[in-house]
Amino acid sequence: MKTRVFTRGLLTCLVVWLVVLAAQGYFRELRSTVDTLEGVVQGEEFSDWSERESEPEGEEKRVRDQRIQAVVNSLARQEFNRDTKVRLGEIRSEFYSKLSRGEREVFVGLLLEGLEHSIGAFDQQPGDKRRKWIKQAMKAVRKELPEEVQAGYGILDAETEYERIGEAGLRAAMEEMGPDEFMEFLPLFEIAVELLQRMRIPQMEGLRGGS
Repeated sequence: MKTRVFTRGLLTCLVVWLVVLAAQGYFRELRSTVDTLEGVVQGEEFSDWSERESEPEGEEKRVRDQRIQAVVNSLARQEFNRDTKVRLGEIRSEFYSKLSRGEREVFVGLLLEGLEHSIGAFDQQPGDKRRKWIKQAMKAVRKELPEEVQAGYGILDAETEYERIGEAGLRAAMEEMGPDEFMEFLPLFEIAVELLQRMRIPQMEGLRGGS
């Protein structure tokens, strides 16, 4: 009996230890990925084209297009938890600030592709729910972003704009935005989508429970 209890306790400790190691590995990998992404964005080899009137050409355009796609893919793979959300948002904005006018349109288009499914799910909701989620998203933005970061977000004072988003839906609102305006509103879009996902998960679990 004592041997069985000892063995069971040993197995429990082993499981806990493995879970801790897995969690440590996950967060270490997450931090490493964010650090790598930041290094890519801040690297001198990716030059700043924001002030140029022309667009990259030839081999430089090919390399920069690959870098843009790689950054978008890397951002899409990240877990936007509280530990990394602000930092990833800053990295994304810094990368965007280095792009040419044409590259900014490409970058925004790729980000939109990643949000396509979520945008459709949001727009399918009734207008009153969309407006409610937009307001909740604004509260979340104020709560999650540091004050010094909030100062640079005009979305926090754009009451008319997010009334329009709630009324017309995300897709219609974004189609009227230029790349710069879209990037400013992107944190709001992401939080609104996150709220939608939180609302839908309990509903799905309820359906499973009733089946």
